[in-house]
Amino acid sequence: MLILCLLLNVVVGFEEVLHRRFEYKHSFKGPSLTDSAGKVPFWNAGGSCMPSADSVRVTPSIRSKQGWIWNNIQYVGSNWEIEFSLKIHGRGKIGADGMAIWFVQEAPAQGGSVFGAPNNWKGLGVFFDSFDNDNKHDNPAVSAVVNDGSIAFDHGKDGKGQTVGSCVSGFRNRPHPTQVRLRYFNNILSLELNNGITLRDGDFETCFTASNVKIPPGGFFGVSAATGALADDHDITRFMVYSIFEKQDEAKPLSDEVKAKILSDYEKYDKDLEEKKKKFKEKNSSGRPPEEVEDEQNLFYKSLIDYQVKLADRFEMLSAEVKKLEPSNQGDISALKSSVANIEKQQSSILKQLSENSLDTTLAEISKLQTKSANLEKDLKTISLALSSTQGLLKELSSRKTPACPALPSSTGISLVHLMCVLVIQTTLIIGYWVWRHRAEDARKKFF
Repeated sequence: MLILCLLLNVVVGFEEVLHRRFEYKHSFKGPSLTDSAGKVPFWNAGGSCMPSADSVRVTPSIRSKQGWIWNNIQYVGSNWEIEFSLKIHGRGKIGADGMAIWFVQEAPAQGGSVFGAPNNWKGLGVFFDSFDNDNKHDNPAVSAVVNDGSIAFDHGKDGKGQTVGSCVSGFRNRPHPTQVRLRYFNNILSLELNNGITLRDGDFETCFTASNVKIPPGGFFGVSAATGALADDHDITRFMVYSIFEKQDEAKPLSDEVKAKILSDYEKYDKDLEEKKKKFKEKNSSGRPPEEVEDEQNLFYKSLIDYQVKLADRFEMLSAEVKKLEPSNQGDISALKSSVANIEKQQSSILKQLSENSLDTTLAEISKLQTKSANLEKDLKTISLALSSTQGLLKELSSRKTPACPALPSSTGISLVHLMCVLVIQTTLIIGYWVWRHRAEDARKKFF
């Protein structure tokens, strides 16, 4: 018990001294995993890989398929952690081939024989192998192989003798996605996963921990999968990358290499910005000398005042049109007058503000005035339509003559003699039908 407590204290202490920084350019997660073009930002998919809004299906359950998705931005850190969720499922009791998580020096553009990626890679490959090639009944299994480009993965032995760590795990056909945590810190590679039975975040089990693992810094993350004679769906629902380091290392100064890269990027950006400014001035100067080109703010300010003055003139015209209307439609006219008065009041306030405030103060409120101008234009169109409709209605009413009511047509109705004849004929028909039916029933009873 004492030894167990000491181990727990060591693990907790190790977690406390580490700090994580999320790397969004190397990660993806649903929902809204893809952009409007159906692609995963900062990632390139190929083969049979099918990204969707909630997950990435690396390969579908079709035989002899390969799929892959690679991060197109190089990760420059040396210590990292990946938290990802995978779901490998199919109809049969046995599946194939499996899925791989990669951190390699160069992102390949094509597939290959190692779970959908090329052989002889440089970096780390973590394999979720669902098919038992060596028939030793130790699959599904998870294994990690570090390669410097000189090792060809041995599929016949499921990579045995080449791995730095492995474990047997039933990650296939689980009710929930299997959550995995892969960490590389200070040359120690560790992998933890849950069994996919529950969704509890802390329900992880250690698969392996390998020390003295040399993985060169600066690489590309990726996911690949492949199917063979058997087929499974291979899905990734999230892939979250974190840079990890000790907390006292957080405030360390940048290295000369990183500083040079940042300075180079800034100079390139500044150069591009100056070129864009120059092109913009050449395009908008209209051949005039720079001193004759009026400031953009002053031009916008003048155009705004001209627009407000035009609106005021149109309001005066509307007021004159309202006064010409006939008094028979007092309700509509009073409503129109009220609307015009409110708009004129707002317009006067805007013009007063433009005339009294300084240029700097007015320019600071341009966005508000634009919104007000748009609302005034809408009200102006509504009033114009209402006036046109009212004028047309008044003209129609004045020219229309009230027609006389049409005379009712004379009707003689049905006489009593006709009514009695109809009743006699109807009664005769009913009695005849009843007699015929009674005789037909008597005739049918003779046969029974």
